[in-house]
Amino acid sequence: MEVTVLIVSRNEEKHILNCINSIEKQFSHNDWELIFIDGISQDKTKIIAKNYLEKEAKYKFKIFDNEKKILSAGWNIGIKNAKGKYIIRPDAHATLEKNYINKALEILKNNLEIAVVGGILITKAKGFWGDIIKNALITKVGVGNSSFRTGAKSSYQDTAVYGLYKKEIFDKVGFFNENLKRHQDTEFHQRIKEKKFKFWLQNDIKANYFCRNSIYKLLKQMFQIGRYLPDLIKVGQPKSIKIRHFAPFGFYFFLFINLIIGKIFEINFLLKFSFFVFIFYISVIFIGILQFLIKENKFKIQNLLLIFIIPLMHLFYGLGFFIGLIRLKF
Repeated sequence: MEVTVLIVSRNEEKHILNCINSIEKQFSHNDWELIFIDGISQDKTKIIAKNYLEKEAKYKFKIFDNEKKILSAGWNIGIKNAKGKYIIRPDAHATLEKNYINKALEILKNNLEIAVVGGILITKAKGFWGDIIKNALITKVGVGNSSFRTGAKSSYQDTAVYGLYKKEIFDKVGFFNENLKRHQDTEFHQRIKEKKFKFWLQNDIKANYFCRNSIYKLLKQMFQIGRYLPDLIKVGQPKSIKIRHFAPFGFYFFLFINLIIGKIFEINFLLKFSFFVFIFYISVIFIGILQFLIKENKFKIQNLLLIFIIPLMHLFYGLGFFIGLIRLKF
């Protein structure tokens, strides 16, 4: 058994079959296995997957329940039951493009220092707002130097999306931390780096992912991502938090403190300074948006709404981070 594919899913009835089908197309043989772990779905995700696999699968598969309902617990169930020498764990609402696994396998087999190979995440969207949100999530002024989102040359990176892992890495590093509700892979990847293993991003292997299709869902997502980020400090992995993770909170906190001090002590310089810093921030975002739209030939009038959406993304991410720090303290 060479490869084990893990799908950890909860309430993904609209996407689960597309995910499974994209995985099946990766292989020209049946010497691989699929492990499906359901997080006690409240929709028909498990029923759909189980019925399909029992009727159509020509390869080995296993189905488990994930009572804890969180990703890390599901991944750990799959890893402990995996027979493959290599493990990959795509999200249930994602699809892998042709030869994703084969190309990643080739790189892993030929490079002993590399423990994980990932690809580029192609963000897909549905609807008017979904298309705008997609652009916000693939611009550098929106998500910073998140290379697998914004596109990058094949290179060593500090993480990998939908990575193919050498199974032996779990024996050396351990499993995913089930005390984390989010950022489990961030914490796990930090442990891999501490063991001197490397991540490789291969830009010609790609996966597709559907983003949120409403501003409310996007801002809720940003808030939750920020909220659980300080938990990495709680579990002893503050190094997992990169500059791009901290930046939104740091920027808005800096502005807020300057405004409060300037107002209370009537220091006009601080008030003016805060105003000009914010204008500079908006200007940088605006220039970044224009460069992106021109480069990608996406200059539609509705995409100018990014000038409002990206600062809101940063604000809610930062607010979430602040709430997470309060939770951490008290």
